[in-house]
Amino acid sequence: MTIAIDGIGLATAQGSVSELPWTPSRWSVSRVCFPALDSSLSGAARWQALAAKALHNIGVSEKTPLLVASCNGSAADVWEDAFDTSALLAGTAWANDRLPVFSSSCASGIHALYAARQLLMSGAVDEVLVLAADILAQSNHENFESLRVLAETVSTPWQSASSGFVLGEAAVVVRVVRGEGDATVLHGPVLGSDLVEHDALSDVLERVSPQNASLILGQGTGPFAVDSAELAALAAFVDKKVPISTPLTQFGHTLGASGLLAVALGALIHQTNSLPNPTGETTDGRTYCRGGPPWPPFVESEKGGHGGPPLQYVLTSCRALNGACGATMIGGEGHVTKRSNAWRNVATPGPLMNATLRRLAQEATAHRPINPPDVLILRMEKPLSPPPPAVIAGRLLPSAVLEITPGFTSQLIARCWGYTGPALCLVGDVDIDPYSLTYALRESGQTVFQVNLRGTGDQRAIEWNV
Repeated sequence: MTIAIDGIGLATAQGSVSELPWTPSRWSVSRVCFPALDSSLSGAARWQALAAKALHNIGVSEKTPLLVASCNGSAADVWEDAFDTSALLAGTAWANDRLPVFSSSCASGIHALYAARQLLMSGAVDEVLVLAADILAQSNHENFESLRVLAETVSTPWQSASSGFVLGEAAVVVRVVRGEGDATVLHGPVLGSDLVEHDALSDVLERVSPQNASLILGQGTGPFAVDSAELAALAAFVDKKVPISTPLTQFGHTLGASGLLAVALGALIHQTNSLPNPTGETTDGRTYCRGGPPWPPFVESEKGGHGGPPLQYVLTSCRALNGACGATMIGGEGHVTKRSNAWRNVATPGPLMNATLRRLAQEATAHRPINPPDVLILRMEKPLSPPPPAVIAGRLLPSAVLEITPGFTSQLIARCWGYTGPALCLVGDVDIDPYSLTYALRESGQTVFQVNLRGTGDQRAIEWNV
């Protein structure tokens, strides 16, 4: 069955870097960002405006099944309310649907796209809109400063001096359908979970068969050690003659929207048959391309916009800070290799500050199934909050920043199990199965292990294998 992208809506900064819209803290390294909206809006209102712009650009004319993704939601002062879609989607046709949010750091959008593909493959729906959005917020910025992954200025990625990224914001909507027609064929996403002794990025790249790629849209977020690992994984499967690019230098790192943004840009590049302009090399000698704005550069010729043969495939790859990985191939007649998940060596988690996470890690081994599931789904009613000892002088400790990001919890189970497959996290009402996703997965023959976290605060009820 062919799955394809039949529409794209973007709300992004498109190269407009500017100073932070708030007074930087004294410890701030990065003082610039890529704002897509003016500074008059914040929180849920900013998220709403960004999402509304992308939905308008795709031309939504009727209520279509919608999957929502975000790393930080509205970044609300009350963190437990940050993923409330009745607020995030206020003013839209979906405001009262109580939709959960796919949230797994910068893999959030790719996870929602994976779910959309599963729904289409099962025949549960005929088309799906996937919306991924994250906004600029002072709290997010300061948390990334705590993690020491932000850069002072926008710089060329995949260089030895790369110290991190500059934050951006974006809302991305893609319409995904069954059948080819004039739409852009989508292979994947394939998802995986990093373990201490297992490189999930290499695994997912191998499964999307990227040997015929004409362009790579990677991350290049830095620091350099992270970039080197990304280049090494790509080099194992894609010839170094294939150029690489990233949305990072034109849009900033758009967090939960970044993976879906790469897919959307890859589809635009494929449709226009135009590669970004080469501007240099990565440290391992691969040609680096920097496009736009606008992206992509709409330059066409008889041989293709890049002066070479027609562009066949665009490869996109993603590795989130929490270890969630994904890869897609866009265009052509490629295929995804099917593979059963296998147990790997379990990893004992380090000290955990959140009491619910400690209980989850303690119980996980006893609930590991005999055989690895095809998909692990974690449903949490509200995001976890940091305990008081995790806040020092008004700043979150780095470990606490990671723990409260929802996708950390699903990846924690994966590490405790030695599980390398898809580990989805959905935030919202645990009794609402969006468009019967879990049912559709099981009806299509896939094994699903679902864990529910009910309640709020530190007193969560853990339900295993729901």
